[in-house]
Amino acid sequence: MSLANIAVGFRFNPTEAELACHYLYNKVMGLPLSCPYIVQDYDLYGHEEPWQIWENFGEHNNTTSDDEDDDEVEAGPSPQDDLFFFTNLRKINRGMKSSKFDRGVGSNGGRWHGDDVHSFHSKGITWNRRRYCYKNPNIGTPDASWIMLEYSLDDSLMQNVPHYTVLCRIRKKSNKNCSRKRKSSQSSSQLEPKRQSKKLNSKLRTPPIKEKKLFM
Repeated sequence: MSLANIAVGFRFNPTEAELACHYLYNKVMGLPLSCPYIVQDYDLYGHEEPWQIWENFGEHNNTTSDDEDDDEVEAGPSPQDDLFFFTNLRKINRGMKSSKFDRGVGSNGGRWHGDDVHSFHSKGITWNRRRYCYKNPNIGTPDASWIMLEYSLDDSLMQNVPHYTVLCRIRKKSNKNCSRKRKSSQSSSQLEPKRQSKKLNSKLRTPPIKEKKLFM
């Protein structure tokens, strides 16, 4: 069974606590998943760029986003889709006690850059959420920006597991609004000198001379 066989009209719209405490926790602990084909196993830190992953998995995606910025979200079949994956993190120095993971992605120097980690506690489980943005200095301004939310369990739950598995939620946001803003700012800056010249001309105009009444 694959995502293409899921019932028409089905939408996967879990809360963050459900993602961490049900799907991720069950995956790490080897417990059964109620819907094992929605969150797929995939190496997000391999040789594929985010847009290549999007093209490969977005066709039969059955998820929806409840984010506040849904009007800016773009996806394959629907403008409100996210992609969900289980992926294993790889430490930079294998065999050594290191907490740093390799965040490189693709084969052209791209990386996922993360913000601060936020910790939560739900249903007796402590879990973390971290937001990442894809950046690549070797490419120009892309048509879309790539956002990833990474959910992980507390380190106390990851002591005796063979892989450091996390659940990732990938989102595509269009940069069209940004390009429009740049164009509008450029056009306004071009009109500004004309406005200033009109103001200068108005200031330089000599006011009309008022005739003095010599006789009363």
